[in-house]
Amino acid sequence: MTHFRTELFIDENPDKIAYKSKILSIGSGFTRTITDPLLKYNFNVLNNPYGTIYNPISIFNLLRMTINNSEVDQSLVTESEGFWSHYDFHPKTKAGTRAELINGLQDKVETTHEYLKNTDYLVITLGSAFVYRLNSNNRIVANCHRVERNEFSKDLLTPQAIVDGFRTVYKSLNNVKNIILVVSPVQHTKDSLTLNAVSKSVLRLACHMIMSEFAYVKYFPAYEFLLSDLRDYRFYQKDLIHPNELATDYIFKKFVESYIHPDIKDDILSIEDLLSDMHHAPYNPQSKEYQKSLKDVMTRIDGLTDKMDLSELLESLKDRMI
Repeated sequence: MTHFRTELFIDENPDKIAYKSKILSIGSGFTRTITDPLLKYNFNVLNNPYGTIYNPISIFNLLRMTINNSEVDQSLVTESEGFWSHYDFHPKTKAGTRAELINGLQDKVETTHEYLKNTDYLVITLGSAFVYRLNSNNRIVANCHRVERNEFSKDLLTPQAIVDGFRTVYKSLNNVKNIILVVSPVQHTKDSLTLNAVSKSVLRLACHMIMSEFAYVKYFPAYEFLLSDLRDYRFYQKDLIHPNELATDYIFKKFVESYIHPDIKDDILSIEDLLSDMHHAPYNPQSKEYQKSLKDVMTRIDGLTDKMDLSELLESLKDRMI
């Protein structure tokens, strides 16, 4: 039989995520593709507590701050357009006053610190190897917060710099026995497609070097699934940059196949298939056909509740009933 695509197959991870495992994700927005779907099954997930962070060094800085439960560096606070922000954090953490910002960030660090102490799986998603440095102190920032561009210098990290940065936090993550690295397949076209390719290649090589040096570190090839396995614009949103629902569903299922414990893996894959069928069916909530399909799906999912808490998922489906 002729094959019209090169399908990517990966080995199963020997250490499986159990239903009671604690998962912390940090990094680019793509990390939600992997960890957000777990929330509908009520897995114990803390997802990007500091907001979207693209570059590895800023991610490692936040991990170090979390591990040590450090005080937020107030010298990195900036004000713009009436809001206060911090160069180590995403704009979503902004506040109306300096004190409100610092208190909110400190609470977030303390909460994440407590969660990290008992974390079983840490998912780190890298978005870009390009970084911006404050000209005043040469420090790499997580976000420029709309401050004038002449305050920053753009730089490209080397793979070794990323490995060195990871090394500074790895020794303090001794309680986390499973670290999963991911390179986001979302293209950063503002850097241009050619420079985006350079950036992603740096991240990918750094992941390979980290895996080769450190125990307990694995790589999940979300980047390769989208660009080498699916490899078609029909798997992208209208912006032709972000993967669409068909692609993210495919990547999540590959994650489940490789990382989720056998006790629940098949059940999750079955539910994902049922939900996919619902999404792809002609959506006319008034039709008897759709309502019957919806009821059948709820009945089948209800039969799997002995292993997982599916109450929120069932409730969301119930809301579609008329």
